[in-house]
Order: sequence, then C-alpha cells, then structure tokens
Amino acid sequence: MATIEILGWKEHDVGFTGWDGHARTELTKRLRRAINTSPSELKSMARGIRSRQCITLRNVHDDAIASVRQILETMGAELNVSPTPKEQ
Repeated sequence: MATIEILGWKEHDVGFTGWDGHARTELTKRLRRAINTSPSELKSMARGIRSRQCITLRNVHDDAIASVRQILETMGAELNVSPTPKEQ
C-alpha cells in the first residue's frame, strides 16, 4: 500500500476539452480499482480532485500506483508518492 499526496496543481491547464471529460471518467474508474473504500468516500475524493484541491489518497494498492499517478499528472497534479512501511 502507498500514499499519494497531491501537493498542488499546474496553472497552465486550460480545461473543458474533450480530454478533460475522459480524464474525469477515467479518474473515477482508476480510483475504484486502486483504493478499497466506500463508494461515497470515492465520490468525495473524486470531487476534491476535480475541484483541484490538495488531498491525500491513502492505502493505494501497489499495483495501481502507476495508473493513478498517470491520470493525476495528466490532469495537472503535482504529486508525492510514498510507500507505506510494512509491519514486521
């Protein structure tokens, strides 16, 4: 599991293009696969990301980190990804 923290957003992104609509749909799909949480919590996370808030996504599955990171960077997010230490 890992934590993805959105530190900020790039200012040069225009928005309201066909790609932005695709990115929003794809974001929801990727979050659903990456994080085990309630549907209402996922919707809240997606809304926060769409409104360009700085939020933290916790307990992201290791095999989904690249996928979520890709879509967030495409949307203009500046990220910090940190692995969650394994308990011994």
